Amino acid sequence: MANGVDADMDYPPQGQEVVQRVTRPRSLVAIVLDQIRDLIVTGRLALGEQLSENTLAERLGVSRTPVREALLRLASERLVEILPQRGTFVFHCTAAQIRDICQLREILEVGALGLAVQRDRAALLAALEPSLDAAAEAALRSAADYQPYDHSFHELIVACSGNEELIEAYGKISGRIRAIRYRIMRTLDQLAESEADHRAVVEHVRAGEDALAEQALRHHVYSSYRGARALADEADAPAGAGISPGPPGSTTRSP
Repeated sequence: MANGVDADMDYPPQGQEVVQRVTRPRSLVAIVLDQIRDLIVTGRLALGEQLSENTLAERLGVSRTPVREALLRLASERLVEILPQRGTFVFHCTAAQIRDICQLREILEVGALGLAVQRDRAALLAALEPSLDAAAEAALRSAADYQPYDHSFHELIVACSGNEELIEAYGKISGRIRAIRYRIMRTLDQLAESEADHRAVVEHVRAGEDALAEQALRHHVYSSYRGARALADEADAPAGAGISPGPPGSTTRSP
């Protein structure tokens, strides 16, 4: 240090003013998109419910324009369905559609787990392990407290795969998976079972038991499938149509 100045510090070139970088704010459409998605996922907008741009705009305190744009984007995620001359509706799944979503979910999540382990086992564990204890505590309180941890666990597995095509494909069903999962995770016993499944996956990955980790994840997905199938039955969907008695796309474990 000379004359009180640290020679190792970086300074801008002489005559160049120091300017703080500007953080680009989120667009209003992005904010409205997240808010409507959350209303659907958390059940405050019911499956199959008809949506009104005016009502949503008033509810969210915005104009109709960002609501309309948000609904178009949600339609691309298939969280809403826009029917000409009829209106816009929250998505609604038949039992067969739930089967298809769960089959695709199993393929993508188990595939992502395999890729993530091959790519960087340590990074996968570093992503999943820190929130396990917090998730266990949340599972003792309520479904609303536990849901963010549940969602994050699966999203992290997919993200750690490093496969952009897989991540994009999962993004197209992620919202519907969350919405279905939110509606079937109702009891503390269900939360405890889900949390135990997550922990089993992590423990197998840590032990290098990759086949068992994939089997544990398949079992976990199938548990959700059973609950989702019951949800379709409650909604008077064509229950059992085309649904096999075994897990979707897998025979690793029976109910």
